Amino acid sequence: MLVHTWHKSGSSLCSLHAALLLLALAIAQPALPIVAAAAKTPVILIPGDGGSQVEARLDGKPWVPHYWCSKTTKDYFPIWLNLELLTYFTIDCFVDNFRLHFDNVTNISHNAPNVSIRVPNYGDTAAVEYFDVSRISASAYFSGLVAALTKQLGYTRNVSVRGVPFDFRRSPPDLDVENFDSNLLQLIESTCRDNGNRPALLVAHSYGNIMALRFLQRQSADWKRRHIRALLAVGAPLGGAVKTVRVVSSGDSLNIPFEKPLTIRPLQRSFTSSAFLMPQAPLWPPGEPFASRPGRNYSSSNYAEFFADIGFPEGLAMRLASLTDFDATKPPGVEVHCVHGDGLPTPGRFVWTSDEPGWADSQPGIVNDNGDGTVNERSLQACVKFWSGVQKQPVRSFVIDGAEHVKILRHAAFINYTLTLLSTFDAEQPQPQPLLYSSKAKTLPDENAEDRWL
Repeated sequence: MLVHTWHKSGSSLCSLHAALLLLALAIAQPALPIVAAAAKTPVILIPGDGGSQVEARLDGKPWVPHYWCSKTTKDYFPIWLNLELLTYFTIDCFVDNFRLHFDNVTNISHNAPNVSIRVPNYGDTAAVEYFDVSRISASAYFSGLVAALTKQLGYTRNVSVRGVPFDFRRSPPDLDVENFDSNLLQLIESTCRDNGNRPALLVAHSYGNIMALRFLQRQSADWKRRHIRALLAVGAPLGGAVKTVRVVSSGDSLNIPFEKPLTIRPLQRSFTSSAFLMPQAPLWPPGEPFASRPGRNYSSSNYAEFFADIGFPEGLAMRLASLTDFDATKPPGVEVHCVHGDGLPTPGRFVWTSDEPGWADSQPGIVNDNGDGTVNERSLQACVKFWSGVQKQPVRSFVIDGAEHVKILRHAAFINYTLTLLSTFDAEQPQPQPLLYSSKAKTLPDENAEDRWL
């Protein structure tokens, strides 16, 4: 069993074989085989939480938080990500327009009253290449990978590489109402047809892996054999992430200058995807707290108390509804490449020192864990732990030391891994041995094992 790890330190490797692997995968501009045939393995990009551009239209709102907030707009306008809406004067307007309202009878969320939301440019890579509609370099998302595909392998935007933007505010059951699965199925089938009936590589990031897994679990083995070459799962939070606990309890300012976490918290609490992405058993067992305050610990066994104590009791119903028909331990039934960062301080437990009423309104202390800065290592490695040896298709792992959760998509090692993978697919050659992760392996090797190539 091999776990291959890219180390940013450039320390010596254990063998010439390992050195050749890193040379092939990590050089910024590698000499890769260019496929002459017009038909290529198509690439489908499935973004994560916050990774899709979203538009809104105001249709005569009955109430606004400030007199300067608009009640009506003539047409749709960019609402996410639109940096112009995140200023001191406009943030409350943005929060009120973009929040969801959960119906605890139907267990489905709705947009704010008289607000229409749409996700434009389905199938278009433009919707997932940048977070911000202005396409500034600081908001780059899948843009680096798309540029590499087009310039180095001759891919064509919206023909051989496609984007799958979706309403990331919503949990998987919420997205059922928005026809996520049927839309994705049609996009994959049409894209495969347009590329010589070659099966596609799904490249999913973060929360997008949840949607990709759920989609694949629902398709027949024959359909997957004909349409899916592999799943490249990047930063997959299959067991949730502790970081979401602070988002729901005390709010997270998202690094927006001059904004207080409590200003953003109502919006973050309204997202059913936030409730879904909180730590889940069995990766977080009942006896391991992910949050604590004087005299009380909170773990996966007492979510009801947690939501009640932070003053957000409806969060429990949102969480329970969000987990409907989802089982991370059930494999997707296709070849999988699990790629993630490692070695960065990542919230492992939040500690509040106050026990006074409203204690959750203050920012907690952090006990760090290992991970990619956002998702904990145990959740990132769950695709190997849960699926390797369970499905007949291979499960492979590539760990990039020091790669951050979002920035990994711009990391040279990730981009080169993807290009190398596609080149081998298109050349119809067997997978090179250095990329293999034993499909029979059920656990990761010891951290100090030689095959981590420290």
